[in-house]
Amino acid sequence: MTISIVIPYYNDFERLIRLLESLEDQLLDKKNWEAVVVNNDSEVPLILPNNFSLGYSLQLLQENKPGSYAARNKGIAEAKGQIIAFTDSDCLPDKTWLKNAWEMFSHDYKKEMGILTGPVSLFFKDPKRLTDAEVFEKYTGFTTDAYAKEGHAITANWFSYKSVLEEFGCFNMQLKSNGDSELSGKISRKYPIVYCENILVRHPARYLTSDLVNKYQRLLGGTYTRRFKGKKAAFRRFFLDFVARRYRFAIKKIFTVSLKESMAILRVCHSVNKGAVQEYFNLVNGGETKR
Repeated sequence: MTISIVIPYYNDFERLIRLLESLEDQLLDKKNWEAVVVNNDSEVPLILPNNFSLGYSLQLLQENKPGSYAARNKGIAEAKGQIIAFTDSDCLPDKTWLKNAWEMFSHDYKKEMGILTGPVSLFFKDPKRLTDAEVFEKYTGFTTDAYAKEGHAITANWFSYKSVLEEFGCFNMQLKSNGDSELSGKISRKYPIVYCENILVRHPARYLTSDLVNKYQRLLGGTYTRRFKGKKAAFRRFFLDFVARRYRFAIKKIFTVSLKESMAILRVCHSVNKGAVQEYFNLVNGGETKR
């Protein structure tokens, strides 16, 4: 039994290097796993420094079709492992991440597990001086346990048998966002999603409000492609509810957090909604979804 860690990469070199270096600390014997990095930038090749040396097996692949799900599918196809682990180039898995997952799969004698997932905890550049975006992320961080109960997982922290992923056709390459929700939902209708607290990955909180605007534009685009393409009236209703939910969230926080934090959240929500309006008109007028 071997594990292949599939990591899509796009224009985030410093954090990718940090991730690859951190994987050296994984407690699972290095002969039992590999890392597969898939460059999704068609214009800039991924070249590691000449003096960059790792003690584990590393594949570097290229996928020119835009989108992280196309990159992940390339990684799945070329992976040598019977188990596929997904994380992102900006994440930092705990050093027991692979070891604990290995033990879970070792006891899955009938191969009944569809997805193994766990917490994705946020960390901040300076916990004492949070930006507006970091304050927003502090109160809207990943709720992977609740998500797993709903039959879903996120690709920041996901393990599956390669055969299960292939059974469901892997990820929808037409999507720039929501692809993990779509595939995990399909898998969970046949196989269980198992959530374990000791399958832990750390993820940086977004530092800039513009990063959050881009995130929600991608989510809006993914939802449009997956559920509302050709259904303008239904998408309009969804969009208006999307905007209203951001403002409702900001208003509620005025009564539950400090004034400083509530104003930061309100500023972010307003910026996200402005970006959502731009993306709404982009989508209904036939524009490309964000990546």
